[in-house]
Amino acid sequence: MKALKKICTALMLLAFAFVFASCSNGSDSDDDDSSTNGKPSSDSSTNGLLPSVGENVLAGNSYRYSQTDDKKTKTITYVFKDGTVTETEVKQPTGESPKTEITEYKYTCNANTGLLYLNIVSWTVDGVKMTSMDDVYKYFAKDNGSTVAEAKEYLGDENMFNEIISECYFVKDDGNILLCDYFDDDEDVEVSKFVYAEDAALRVNFDDEEIELNVGKRNYWEIELDAKEKTFSGDKINGSYTVKTATKTLKELNGDYNKQNEENGYITINFANLPATLKSEPYNMKTGTEYKFIFDPDCDEYKKL
Repeated sequence: MKALKKICTALMLLAFAFVFASCSNGSDSDDDDSSTNGKPSSDSSTNGLLPSVGENVLAGNSYRYSQTDDKKTKTITYVFKDGTVTETEVKQPTGESPKTEITEYKYTCNANTGLLYLNIVSWTVDGVKMTSMDDVYKYFAKDNGSTVAEAKEYLGDENMFNEIISECYFVKDDGNILLCDYFDDDEDVEVSKFVYAEDAALRVNFDDEEIELNVGKRNYWEIELDAKEKTFSGDKINGSYTVKTATKTLKELNGDYNKQNEENGYITINFANLPATLKSEPYNMKTGTEYKFIFDPDCDEYKKL
């Protein structure tokens, strides 16, 4: 379940920025407390998770997804217990040694809607177990040869241990499950991908900060996202967007994870500048006009073990 690691992905992107910046200049410490970024904050008993509803058919089961291509082999395994789930991801780039990440979560689920609510308890990378942002700062500081103060400044106020992650699950007749992202929060835009409603070859990938066109030879345009202002900018393309979150869950769609289903949620983009490729046939896009890009739920099927 790629989206289960939204917060970890965002943190990794911040880490790359930290590495780049720490190579060019030093910095002073930032003593601000970490925030919850608008999500439900944790407490000592439930960590902000909504209560479970209905039968928990996931508890006591394990599920696995594997992917192999010319660049890497990746295996993700989930072991669900009553109230906790452990994710183990083993990734092995071609010709390299495997790397393992282990993430432990508390979770609740709503059997009626098919929603999982997760809160990260620990994150283990390179054998180092992290249970707080202080641990994360120390890990990245050591890994990148800098100070904890610099790591804290460049990683910002992200607190993945306070975040509540919403995901969709759908149990198939054969016992396997579909796990998908759920677009229920404006902040999800930062680590999401969107497909142009009129042509799936055109995608907005805010996770990798690029807009890509996969027709024959791949074209892409690098962008920088300002999620607070709901704008993005690049050398040849920029604009603003509005958000329409999901109206149905995967279960309510009966397991249909069509990437161009508006009920997955979407954004409308108003381009202020466009590259020639998108202004010409067959796209004929214009500035000052709104275009719909539908949220990619990024579903994977996990086999029941």
